[in-house]
Amino acid sequence: MDYAPTQTGRSQKPILGGPIGARAILDGRAVIVLGSNNYLGLANHPEVIARAKEALDRYGAGPALNPPLATTPINDALCAALAKFHRTESALLFNSCTSANVAVACTLVGAGDRIFSDRLNHASIIDGCRLSAAESRVYNHADFAHLEVQLAEPGAGKKLVITDGVFSMEGDAADLPALIRVRRRHGATLVVDESHAAGVIGPGGRGTAALRGCEGEVDLYTGTLSKAFGAFAGGYVASPAAHIRELHDRGRFFMFTTAISPSAAAGALAAVEIAMRDDTPVRRLADNTQRLRAGLAELGFKLLGGDSPITPIMIGDEEKAAAVSRALMKEGVYVGAVRFPVVPRGEARLRAQPSAAHSPADIDEALAAFARVGKRLGLI
Repeated sequence: MDYAPTQTGRSQKPILGGPIGARAILDGRAVIVLGSNNYLGLANHPEVIARAKEALDRYGAGPALNPPLATTPINDALCAALAKFHRTESALLFNSCTSANVAVACTLVGAGDRIFSDRLNHASIIDGCRLSAAESRVYNHADFAHLEVQLAEPGAGKKLVITDGVFSMEGDAADLPALIRVRRRHGATLVVDESHAAGVIGPGGRGTAALRGCEGEVDLYTGTLSKAFGAFAGGYVASPAAHIRELHDRGRFFMFTTAISPSAAAGALAAVEIAMRDDTPVRRLADNTQRLRAGLAELGFKLLGGDSPITPIMIGDEEKAAAVSRALMKEGVYVGAVRFPVVPRGEARLRAQPSAAHSPADIDEALAAFARVGKRLGLI
């Protein structure tokens, strides 16, 4: 069935006309996509699609039951696979990582407790901290001396520190060993959101803790299925079983939501299994990231990040960032502009994200487009 695009918000975003890969149909033409979260190129992998279709035929569109009431063997198998991937005892599925982050902040700590959040954490962590009955404190980005001062303040309750593994607007990975040393001195629980890291960085793509050599020293991981693991809607928490039981029994953002569909669980399970058995996509992603960053730097663009495929290209001016994005689209490359209020005023940027689906030729073609646009608009 063909669907005619509506005009609502039409000037704000392009219309997708097919699956996301190295390229996609946007506004009726094929363009190189350098801004998707399809890190491992699994969103249209034949095994992932086949498993999702099989589950759709068997279980229908969705479970029509809240998560505490019933599950399927597929959903349970995905929990087991995610726990194995993160080398934890157990895992619990949520309908998004936003729900997972809010559930952790609102369930594991409460009145009389304190929660400490990096200033550049994802919006879902910020909202979870605001909704929590615990006292919420914000420490300066990666400033563990500032965090230590806050942790040392008198208080009898529990202490929970939560951080992004990879910061979504900056592309840098958290210094987990330093953070772990601080939280140990103060008996705090550590939560790491691995949404932009799981399946993406570190040995075997196992995330920030693997990259930093501190697996087994993080109390809870949160993550998403919407990026490396097939781009399906859904999130999770992976942790020791005691935390999972508490989230299952008392987590309102688990109990009062709809479970992810069995078809999404089956496709994501296939993606996790592919990631665990073959690190070729992870290595190809790393090569593509290095090729893109090196090429942009050689052209003279100012970049942030370096630990992950997230490659912020700093523009500064809000309107100019949008103009660069539009100009690149005309050249056949889609990279979205990120502007206020997502980032502070004066820090507008393009956020490029290569995928394992890209070939070296795709990256070189994109770099040639950046060169033409950058010179034409006076950026380089």
